[in-house]
Amino acid sequence: MARLPGSFIESLKNRHSAILGMTRSGKTYFTGHVLEMLQEQGAHTIFVDPKHDQEYARLGTICYSAIEVYSQLLKKNRAIVFRPSAVRDERNAELDKLVEMMMELQRTDGFRRIRRVIAIDEIQLFVGKGSKSRAVEIIWTVGAGIGMMGIALTQRLQNLNEDIWSQSENKVCFKMDERPEYLKSRNLEHYPQEYLMDDMNKYSFYATTGGGIWKRYKPITIQIESNKSKDHLRLSRW
Repeated sequence: MARLPGSFIESLKNRHSAILGMTRSGKTYFTGHVLEMLQEQGAHTIFVDPKHDQEYARLGTICYSAIEVYSQLLKKNRAIVFRPSAVRDERNAELDKLVEMMMELQRTDGFRRIRRVIAIDEIQLFVGKGSKSRAVEIIWTVGAGIGMMGIALTQRLQNLNEDIWSQSENKVCFKMDERPEYLKSRNLEHYPQEYLMDDMNKYSFYATTGGGIWKRYKPITIQIESNKSKDHLRLSRW
């Protein structure tokens, strides 16, 4: 078991990211842990939860419309979970509206210095290979310039939009069952698929924070403070 290095979290705070992994590979817990650490460092986070997954409910105030989220942003709420409509066109329109409002807010006095991280779960529901999303395009092309970082989450490499992959310096890959041609198309011939598919390495992951340097990481652990004893406990959700 291991803890994420501070430099790793700092990179996630300041650069765009892509997190990939099969169901029950560790991706969900990793993302929640990262967002909580970012909040502790002063970043304001929004988790876009199109599946309305209770696993993420702990990550902030739950909102069901772009206007609700915007209201929380005006209050400088640091932790928000946005659950958009299940209808595709409505879901995409809501995200577009939210990101446009966030862009305006980031240019407003009193909000310019806020570092925001918006994580989008199952991002292929908003933008797929070869398709476009205004919201995603704004985040991954101009967001960094105004202090807004994106984190894209998906289960399959082949589902991830090419522009998101190429513009994300941070890449985190959990267990994936991908064909060699898909790995090669993303310059991932070195991905240790057999290692990560082995149950002995459950919840381990393979990641880079840029510069072409990839590393294998053991499953992360967290420390919590007991309400009764104030003792710090090492926990593994797995």
